[in-house]
Amino acid sequence: MVDNLTNDITRLCGEIVGLRDSRAALRSHLAQGRDDLKDTVSRLRVDLRTAHQEMADKTTAELHDFVANVKDAVADVRQSVAAFREETLRDVAGAHRAWCGNISEPTPSQMAAAEQPTDFAPKAKKKKR
Repeated sequence: MVDNLTNDITRLCGEIVGLRDSRAALRSHLAQGRDDLKDTVSRLRVDLRTAHQEMADKTTAELHDFVANVKDAVADVRQSVAAFREETLRDVAGAHRAWCGNISEPTPSQMAAAEQPTDFAPKAKKKKR
């Protein structure tokens, strides 16, 4: 019986030592995994920051180009409208001359007055009291 007890305690001590070694290996493996994951996340954050900055720079450049194109388009439209208004004013003056007799070409002040925007908004009615 003493031999059995000695054998059991010896076997139990061996298992305890083996489990300690396994636990130490597991902790080491988990620490290594944690460090690897930490490095991976750090690289990912740097890559995301870089990609975000590149997207922001690209978007800013595209917006500047878009605004410049819109400004050019508006300038072209304004120029076309001004030319059309001038042509229409001359045409109306020509029609007026043909209808009413010889009238001089419109003066620059008449052309400037014709270019002023007109307000077609209905006027508010006054309330009777």
